[in-house]
Formats: sequence, C-alpha cells, structure tokens
Amino acid sequence: MNTHESLVLVVEDEPLVRELVCELILELGHGVIAVDGGDKAVNYLEENALDVALVISDIRMPGGLDGCQLATLIALRWPGLPVLLSSGFSDAQLHHLPPHTSFIGKPWNFEQMEAATGQYLPVPVKR
Repeated sequence: MNTHESLVLVVEDEPLVRELVCELILELGHGVIAVDGGDKAVNYLEENALDVALVISDIRMPGGLDGCQLATLIALRWPGLPVLLSSGFSDAQLHHLPPHTSFIGKPWNFEQMEAATGQYLPVPVKR
C-alpha cells in the first residue's frame, strides 16, 4: 500500500541533483520516481501517466528531449499534468511555457521547492 499522497516524476540528468530532489519530495510526504532524461520520462508516462501528479524536470539535458520539449509533449499528450521546470540558466524559451508549466530557478532552497510543488500537490496528512 502506498502511504504517499502523490507521485512525482523527477527528470534530472545530474545524479546528485536528482537524488537531492527525490529526498526533498519524500521529505514533503510524496512518492517519487526518478529518470535521467526526457525520453525515459515519456516512456514512464506512457504506462503510468494516470499515477503521476507532477513532473519536475531540468531544462538542459544531453541527448533526447530537453525539459521544454518534454513539457510541450506532456501538454499535448497528457493535458492537465503539471510540469515544474528547473534550471540554473536563463532560457529564452521560458517566455512561452506550455499550459500547466511553471519554472523555478537553480539554486533553490527547500522552502522555495516546497512552495513551487505546493501549487500542484496536496499537503500530505500527517500519520
């Protein structure tokens, strides 16, 4: 039985950042699945999109889909599934984000990520 309120799909190519985001999501009381690229995220969503409450993705990832391309594809194939993009770079693409997509700049702290994810995820019930 899943004791988490919501499942978050984390898409991040940097292992340490991916681990940090996953730990933070777990600390917030949500379940987490992590992949290291946009193509793997699409593969996961094709089978499990109904289980995912939020996708958190880095923007710049080598090979395959980048975060903005992933967000656009999600908006087309799974309308209503929110995407939170994150980057340490200033991206011109951010002026034309797809529906249900927002942005948080790196570096972020726990409180900033909690606020950003809180737009989309319920506050877990303390057990």
